[in-house]
Amino acid sequence: MAPSIRKAVGQLKDQTSIGLAKVASDMAPELEVAIVKATSHDDDPADEKYLRRILTFTSYNRMYVNACITAISRRLGKTRDWVVALKALMLVHRLMNDGDPVFQQE
Repeated sequence: MAPSIRKAVGQLKDQTSIGLAKVASDMAPELEVAIVKATSHDDDPADEKYLRRILTFTSYNRMYVNACITAISRRLGKTRDWVVALKALMLVHRLMNDGDPVFQQE
């Protein structure tokens, strides 16, 4: 697949995932949107704004930690794009280092 088509398809997938997270999320839609934006298909590093938003959400209570783990696992399990997978793993690393200690227990 040509790089420009791959990029367009990735952006379309991200927008679809954001729309689904807003409508179909039963736990924390704003957290899921931040996770999709932090693990987007573009080749740029994850935006610090979304990483901080995820860290803030998960510092509130354990429900957000569980929702975060579920959303990242789902995103990682469904993707075939190495960029999304790498960003998801980097997000997990960041949450383990800078996030609530509950992440290490989960």
